[in-house]
Amino acid sequence: MKCFIPSLKLSIFTFILAFIGSLFLIASCKKYSDVPGKSDPRLSRKYCNDPDAVNYNRDFPGTADNSVCFYAADVFAGTYSFVDSIYDGGNKFQKEDSLTLTIKAVDHNHFTLAGFCASNASQSFTTNRSLLATVDTTALNGQILCRPMDTLSGTISQSLTDNTRITFYLTVVADTGTTFHQGTAFRQ
Repeated sequence: MKCFIPSLKLSIFTFILAFIGSLFLIASCKKYSDVPGKSDPRLSRKYCNDPDAVNYNRDFPGTADNSVCFYAADVFAGTYSFVDSIYDGGNKFQKEDSLTLTIKAVDHNHFTLAGFCASNASQSFTTNRSLLATVDTTALNGQILCRPMDTLSGTISQSLTDNTRITFYLTVVADTGTTFHQGTAFRQ
């Protein structure tokens, strides 16, 4: 008895045709060569690569150059006119004082503020890259203010888009009671 398997002959024939077709396809291809294009102008600008800086990675992509960095304490530094609105512990308005405040950077994240006390004593603050500064705590309820019985706590903030003003939310705990100091100071 003779055995005939037509599907086997067909699949060998199909395989040979596919193989020959693949050889022709490979032979007709060229090796890829990169075409020189235009340079990206963004790569020539410099950007800050220091995570402590306010402008960290701004203008990326480009060339990392930390000489273009600026820091939170430097942003706060300056002289400000401040109208201090003072409220008592029950949040009842007491009075307003007009003050001239001076902020000096100590390092990238720390600054001092002078002008709250008649003796021109300064208070220390720590700030972060989102421009929120907190009073450094050195005593139980905050930092010693004008008298040893007065302690200061709270925050100062500045907008990332407007460096002409800063906002104060401070609390003073004294032997005579608690007062809240708030308002906006404008750069002179």
